[in-house]
Amino acid sequence: MAQVSNRACILTKALSVEVKNVTTPAVGPEDVMVKVESTGICGSDLHLYNHFGFGKATMKNPNILGHESAGSVVEVGLNVTDIAIGDRVCIEPTMYCRKCHNCKIGKTNICRKFRQAGMEPTPGTLQQFYVCESDFVVKIPDSLSWEEAGCIQPLAIAVQLAKRARFAAGQTVAVFGCGPLGALVMATARAYGVSKIIAIDISQKRVDFAKSMWADYSFISPQQEVDQDYSDWAETFKTQVIKGASLDPWGVDIAVEASGAEPCMHAGIALTHPGGTYVQAGLGRSINSFPTVEIVAKELDVIGSVRYTAGCFQTAIDLVANGKVNLKPLITAVFPLSRSGEALEAVRKGDDLKVIIMNQRE
Repeated sequence: MAQVSNRACILTKALSVEVKNVTTPAVGPEDVMVKVESTGICGSDLHLYNHFGFGKATMKNPNILGHESAGSVVEVGLNVTDIAIGDRVCIEPTMYCRKCHNCKIGKTNICRKFRQAGMEPTPGTLQQFYVCESDFVVKIPDSLSWEEAGCIQPLAIAVQLAKRARFAAGQTVAVFGCGPLGALVMATARAYGVSKIIAIDISQKRVDFAKSMWADYSFISPQQEVDQDYSDWAETFKTQVIKGASLDPWGVDIAVEASGAEPCMHAGIALTHPGGTYVQAGLGRSINSFPTVEIVAKELDVIGSVRYTAGCFQTAIDLVANGKVNLKPLITAVFPLSRSGEALEAVRKGDDLKVIIMNQRE
């Protein structure tokens, strides 16, 4: 394929991006080139945008953002046989080595040598043309719009969380944080037959939306008093939720913390019944206080969940294609590539639930 113009959104420093032409990599024998149509913006993009880094790792050089993308294949390498030009695909942005111990036992999401699109030094997908190995694209049906396809990656993360938490019919699940991840966790829980879903957030708008879509009950997290410690606050809130949602007085089967807020971690542990499961999915600060005595006394299963494993993308695609999960109401703003800075600012302000950038629109 002849060289074409390839505009990309490059993070140059904290709170600053530039949209300009970049060189498109050559397609190797195992690669495909994707004409990227859509890219969702998520919390990790926002973290990079805010801090020019992630956690304690500060970026050394500008890098192309983006990792929640979909598009159509326009070129394939000589050895590629399972993907063809014209195929509509989602891009799996976590490139695992397939050789380390974790990859060999199926835990590709914690590959010891993984590369992540959008994380320095690996360029992201918020560009018009993206090259990757064919192993890291998944075909999607024509029935999915490009906007929906830009949400498949975070839905795959919710599917992985459902695997880790073992969502099943008859359970009660509380989700702390009704942002994009929390919303998709609730959508997945409903698709998996969970009996009762409780949505919790500090935003009335978001809990109302969650209640209208998936949750059976919704609650606003109360303000913590100045002199009130987390444990007292959590117990008070637990009493409110159990009464308001007519729950078993011991609590819920599974609590999912998807906000990264320290008080919600305490409330999630308090609300989980003895022998239940607590899932940490929100990021928040690097170090937080945690109610370890309560975890031990209640013999809770405390697990983390990150990225996705084999099959999660296909399951996510099937859930949408079969009408089990409706992504359209989550998409509240769409921007062209040229307005990527505005899109990131919209996410930073928190007024929109899911923001999509259309990579081919100027």
